[in-house]
Amino acid sequence: MKFPRLARLAMAASVAFGSVLFATAASATPLLTNIIVNGDAETGPSAADFGSTVAPIGWTTTSNFTAVQYAAGGSGDLNLADSAAVGGGNSYFAGGFSNGLATASQTIDLSDLAASIDAGQITAAFSALIGGFASQRDNMLVEALFLDALNGTLLTLSLGPVTPGDRGSESELLSYVTNSLLPSGVRSVEILMTSTRVDGSYNDGYADNLSLVLRGGQSNPVPAPSTLLLGGLGLAALGASRRRRSA
Repeated sequence: MKFPRLARLAMAASVAFGSVLFATAASATPLLTNIIVNGDAETGPSAADFGSTVAPIGWTTTSNFTAVQYAAGGSGDLNLADSAAVGGGNSYFAGGFSNGLATASQTIDLSDLAASIDAGQITAAFSALIGGFASQRDNMLVEALFLDALNGTLLTLSLGPVTPGDRGSESELLSYVTNSLLPSGVRSVEILMTSTRVDGSYNDGYADNLSLVLRGGQSNPVPAPSTLLLGGLGLAALGASRRRRSA
């Protein structure tokens, strides 16, 4: 059956308009789901040993910041048993080989939520696993910097750093979470990991499972602001010896 020319044009316009609507909806910032790209270091390759650097996909990195396989670790390192204990998957983030300071960052556009943010209707829940190696003081700071349209910082949510005392001088990851109402004017958020080496040759600031979940609207009430240390999540005790490199 052939349609009249005007009907065909109307159908084509309808399909095109629907495609535009679909593309717009697909690019909208989702609520109630993690909006960080590759926050678990599972996308793409990761280093199979501690002498290699594999920059994690989705992140802009400095120095030798890397994604590392849990399987690379032996006794005294983060390893597969630790991953199983915390749901770490195959890989985690680390400062990397032979550097004093290494970072990884990504910026997420929130401008489509401007009206809801400015009306005080959007909160953010920010969480991560953060840790380090044995008694060494290397550490990881994980931050969410909420920015205005001119990239000025309106709110900073910080997780960590974790000290050797927090970890009982063992190699492990601890779980942290914080939440806050987003202030008016927020238009984007920069997720920043900063790993600082204090001891040894390897930058042992560690992180995994970064998550930023936005919540808002009548059906998703705003929780009270808080910061919690959830603990080591049953990590197995690790020995003090480290075989992969000299202290």
